[in-house]
Amino acid sequence: MLTYLRRHSKGILAYVAFGAIIFVFVLWGGSSYMSREANKVAKVDRTIISVEQYSKAYTETLKAFQKQFGQALTPELIEGLNLREKVLDDLVDQYIIEADAKKMGIVVKEEDLQHFISQVDIFRRDGAFDETLYRRYLEYEGMTPAQFEDKTRKNFLKKLFFSLISENVTVTSDEIEALYHLMNDTYDLNYLVVSPQDFLASVQVGDDEVKKFFEENKERYRVPARITVTLVDFPTSRYLDQARVSEEEARDYFESHKGEFSRPEAVQLRNILITVPEGSDAKTQGEKTALAERIMAEIKAGKDFAALAKTYSEDPTSGPKGGDLGEVPLGSLPEEIAKAVSGMQPGDVKGPFRSKNGLHIVKLEARKAAKETPFEEVAQAIVGKLSTQRAKIVAREEAKKAFMELYESKKPDVEAFAKARGLAPRIVGPASEEELKAAFIEPEAVKKAFTFATGELGEVVETPEGYALYQVSRKELSRIPELKDIAALVREDAKVKAAARQALEHARKLCETETARLVAMNPQSTGEFTRSAASVPGLESIKGLMDQVDDLTKPKAFDAGTKAYVVWIKSRKAADPKDLSPEKARELRESLLETKRDLVVKEYLAQAKDDKRGWHKVRIERDKIASHGGKGQRGDTPPPEGLY
Repeated sequence: MLTYLRRHSKGILAYVAFGAIIFVFVLWGGSSYMSREANKVAKVDRTIISVEQYSKAYTETLKAFQKQFGQALTPELIEGLNLREKVLDDLVDQYIIEADAKKMGIVVKEEDLQHFISQVDIFRRDGAFDETLYRRYLEYEGMTPAQFEDKTRKNFLKKLFFSLISENVTVTSDEIEALYHLMNDTYDLNYLVVSPQDFLASVQVGDDEVKKFFEENKERYRVPARITVTLVDFPTSRYLDQARVSEEEARDYFESHKGEFSRPEAVQLRNILITVPEGSDAKTQGEKTALAERIMAEIKAGKDFAALAKTYSEDPTSGPKGGDLGEVPLGSLPEEIAKAVSGMQPGDVKGPFRSKNGLHIVKLEARKAAKETPFEEVAQAIVGKLSTQRAKIVAREEAKKAFMELYESKKPDVEAFAKARGLAPRIVGPASEEELKAAFIEPEAVKKAFTFATGELGEVVETPEGYALYQVSRKELSRIPELKDIAALVREDAKVKAAARQALEHARKLCETETARLVAMNPQSTGEFTRSAASVPGLESIKGLMDQVDDLTKPKAFDAGTKAYVVWIKSRKAADPKDLSPEKARELRESLLETKRDLVVKEYLAQAKDDKRGWHKVRIERDKIASHGGKGQRGDTPPPEGLY
C-alpha cells in the first residue's frame, strides 16, 4: 500500500494528503471509515458487512452446496436457490441474532462449548478426546482451532436464540388435518399444449416492429466485455518434492476419514413394480394385487424374470432394462425392499410385497459384503493426496511472493518477470467472464479481473493446475451492436415473440370452449400427484401452478414462455382423515411444529430489519453482490480438502 501511495503522490498537496493518510493509518490500522463505507455490501446499525466478508461467506456457502449436490449443482439450480441473496441475508441475520441474544442475556458457556467439541466422534481415539487428532483434522479442513470454536459457538448461540423466541409455538388438530390433506389429497390434471411454432409461419413483422422489439430488448443482444490476461503459472506439480508426507500423517488421515475407504454392503437387484396409487378403492387394489400374484406365479413356473419385468413393470427407469436396478448399497434401498432382500440369497425371488410406490417382486442377482479397505492398500493414494494439498499451499505462497516482488517494482511487467526467471508466460483471451472461468477457479476472481485497467497487475488466483498471478494486457468494453448488424436475428426473435402472443391468445379462447369439447381434443394428463410434490408432473415450466390447482375446476390458460397451456382438473380425491394413524399424526405434528418455529424465527428477523417497525437499521447495496451466484457458475468447483 505504501509503495503504491509513494508512486502516485505528486507535489505538495500529495505530500499533505500522504501525511493525512499516515495519520489515519496509525489510528485505524490502515483502514479509514470512508474506505470501509465504500467497500460495504450492507450496513446493520453501525456495523459494516464488507465485500470481502460477503465474498468469503459466498464461497464457503457455494462449496457447501457443491458438497451436497455434486454435479447436480447446475447454474440453473444456483439461480433457483437465489444463493447470492441468501448469503447476504444470512450475514445480516447473523448480526441481528448476536446483537439481540446479547441483549437477552443468551450466552454460550465455554465449558459447554468445550464439552461438545470433546464429544465429536472424529476427534476421539480409544474412547477419549485426542488433541493431536483434533488439530490435524482441522488442519486438513483448512481451519484453526479458534476458527472452528468460533463457528461452533455461533451455531450454539443461534440454536439457543431460536429456541427462546419460538418456545410458545403450538400445533392444533385442525392444522394436522390440513397438513394431512395437503400431503395426501390427490389431483390429476388435463392439459393442452399450444405451441408458438404452429403460428410462426403466418407471422409477419414489419421494420417498425423489428425496431421497436430491438429497443425494448437491447440487453438481449449485448456483447459481453472481454479481457486478455498474461499469466505466470505456479503449478502444484512443481512443488511436490517440497511437500512430503510421513506414514504417521497418512495414517492419521486414514483414521479420521475411514468413510472414504470403506465399501458398504451392496446388492444387485431386479425389480418388478406394479403401482398402486394412494387412496385407490378396494376394486383397484384387488386388481393390482391379482396381477402381481399372477406375475409371481409365472416366475415360479419358470418364466424369465427380465422378460416379465419388461412386459409388466411400471418403473419407467428399470422396467425397459428387465427390472435391472444395478448394484445398489443395501443401506440406500427403501426400507421395505431392504427388509425383503436381507434374508435372500443370489437367485432368490420374493414378492409381492408393498411399499409406498406399490407392489414389488424382486430378484437378487448378486450380493457383495461390506469391506473396510486396510490402510496398506490406500497408503500411497493418501500420501499422494496430502502431498498434492501441501504442494498447493507452497505454490500459493510462491505466487504471493512473486506478486509482492512485481508490485514493488517501478513498472510491473509479468511477461518480462517470467522470462527473466526461465518461466513461460501464458496468454488467455480475449475472454468473456464465462470463458475466463476455464482459467480461474473462483467466480469472484473472474469478476474482479474485469475491474483492473489495462496494464494493471491483477492478483494471485487459483487455477486448475495450482495458482497464478496475472496482468491485464487488453480490455474490450461490453457493447450493444447496431440494429443493422444483427437485423436478421432481431427479426426472427420478434417473430417468435409475436407467435408466442398468438399462442397464448388461442389458449385463452380455448378456455371459453365447453370442457367436453376440450376432452375430445385428446389432452395429456399429469397423472396423480399431491400438493406436497415439488412440482406438477409434466407442467414444471408453469411457475406457481401448484398453488392454483384448487382453482382449476374450469380451464385456465398459462404462459410458460416458450409454450402456452390450457389446464383443468381431471379428478380430485380427498384423503380420509380416518386413515390418519396416531403414529402418523405425531410425525405430522413434529414436522408442522418445526415449520411453524421456523416461520416465527423468520418473522422475528423480518420485523427486526423492517424499514418502519424494525429495531435494527439495515442498508443493503445489492448491486455489489450482482457478481455472485446466479447463472454462469458451471466452472465453480471447490478446492480439494487440504491442509489450509
